[in-house]
Amino acid sequence: MCAESALPTVTRDAILRKWVRQPPTTPLIQQLRDEERQRALAELDGGRVLDLASEANVTRGVSADSLTRVDFSDDASSYASETIGDAVDEYQSADPERPTLPFADDAFDAAVSIGPYDWKFLDVESLTAEVGRVLDDGGKFVFSVPTPRSPYAANGWPDNHYYEPREALSLLAPDWRLLDADLVFQYPYYVHMALNALPANLQEPFVGAAERASDELTARERWDDASYLVLAAEPLDYRGYLDDALDCLFRPVDENGFWDMEDEKILRGLDYEIASDDENPEFEWTPDDRELWRYAPFGLMGALQWRVSALGTDRYDDELRSTLDYFADEIESGTLSAMPSYGIGPLVCAFSLAAEVFDATHERVAWELFEHSRERFDFTHAEDSLLAYGWSYLAERESGSVVREALSEALALMNDRLTPDGLFVFDNHTTRRHQNQMYSCWGFARAIEVTGQTGYLENVERVLERTVDERMRDDGAFVWEDEVSSIRRARRSATKRLGFRPPYWDFLYECHQTFFVNAVAHYEAAGGERDFDRELSRAMAWIYGDSSRGDLVELSELGVPMRFLTVDDRLDVDDQMYKGSYEIGSYLMALTNLLAEP
Repeated sequence: MCAESALPTVTRDAILRKWVRQPPTTPLIQQLRDEERQRALAELDGGRVLDLASEANVTRGVSADSLTRVDFSDDASSYASETIGDAVDEYQSADPERPTLPFADDAFDAAVSIGPYDWKFLDVESLTAEVGRVLDDGGKFVFSVPTPRSPYAANGWPDNHYYEPREALSLLAPDWRLLDADLVFQYPYYVHMALNALPANLQEPFVGAAERASDELTARERWDDASYLVLAAEPLDYRGYLDDALDCLFRPVDENGFWDMEDEKILRGLDYEIASDDENPEFEWTPDDRELWRYAPFGLMGALQWRVSALGTDRYDDELRSTLDYFADEIESGTLSAMPSYGIGPLVCAFSLAAEVFDATHERVAWELFEHSRERFDFTHAEDSLLAYGWSYLAERESGSVVREALSEALALMNDRLTPDGLFVFDNHTTRRHQNQMYSCWGFARAIEVTGQTGYLENVERVLERTVDERMRDDGAFVWEDEVSSIRRARRSATKRLGFRPPYWDFLYECHQTFFVNAVAHYEAAGGERDFDRELSRAMAWIYGDSSRGDLVELSELGVPMRFLTVDDRLDVDDQMYKGSYEIGSYLMALTNLLAEP
């Protein structure tokens, strides 16, 4: 939503100046102003606050250690200074069509903007990004938007932008986490006009009724009935999370990291025991050095996708080279036949990327893996889709067409496994589970991107839409599988009450969130146009605060998220009490994809 610049500058400046100090009005219209102001101010917690051109009464009501105000013309800024005076510590202005805020990164603890998001001439996407830049860690942004239910929309006010709820939330996606939402009621247009024609004293009962209606809409989350939305959100520090995850992957195991100093390779995982009560758990982490050929290849793949991206640096090159050498030696020594497709596909990807960032000798290993896997696997197992995923990176390097032909064959085989309702159904009994659906999307979308067979894209879109519709919970978490019979659920519910292991559909995994993020990223890279940004934001927000345990990175204290929760908040299911390097690999991929330039 870029700014619409057709409005003459003189007219625009008049609107901006008038907005600073709004004239007296009827009780019902004042009620709307008061509701927006009061609900917004209730979200602020002091500190260093930035006000973005709110009406003067909003600015005056801000309680802050320091208060800075930005208006969108020099004239409006001067008028605001005259009107508000020294209640504001600093006045600044910015161009509404190219809003660059004149402040350093992390300069504020909170920001508020009540009213300006109505204006069509304001580039709200750029402004929202700028607010995210100047907010410090844990900062909060509170702003309001009108919806098409506003009586002003029915009146046809031409200078206002009206947002459907999804459009408003898309302003925050995928880089923000929604913290709170207040839904403000206004009477429908003709009722609104009739009531405003009444004497002021007769409007008062309707003012109280409107306030109660706002409370009811908010409590019942009736977004589509609200006339205004007051939203509070915090920016997600994806770059900081990425740095912490890389540090964790390459931190020595004796410091609760995943780097095996002795063998110079990535560890399979860290097991944990809960060392304190479950209300405020503390964890004792111990290394799991088993070699199952599944987990570390995923971790290596994620790290190399970061390394070849615009975000990558040479900071961990020694560790990456050592891990590549370790796997090359293992492959040469004859262990390749013991590796599943789950491990081989990521290794093809990793060695292909290593040939790009280090030297071309790594491509020889990628070719060996490709030739072995093409002969050995037949795409009857969902995890075979990861072969197509890995092959796609080798195909981008080959001068001939051998890998592309294999990808085209794989694409057809995977497509044959897709049902009309958007499920990949392979022969393995776990094929319907979330991770296998997403792996299939990865391989399918990458094969489409590399071969150019974009006619298949609608099939990826169908799987992603079904995943959102059927598997995404209200809190943003994905369930493991959605189609479970009522009889089976009842039976397992009874055994759980008797103390047996929870059923698999009770588990909520952090990696399931990033599997979805990566599937969407590859769908978009292949040319997909369906907007999943809102769902991406919800998926990542579950990791960083919307789960029943809050921030899962803070919970683990490793620098990466805790592995799982159950739907009833358990962390103590014996065979799940670990963190795997494959999860970190997908997490690195997701953060790299989210931070990548569009």
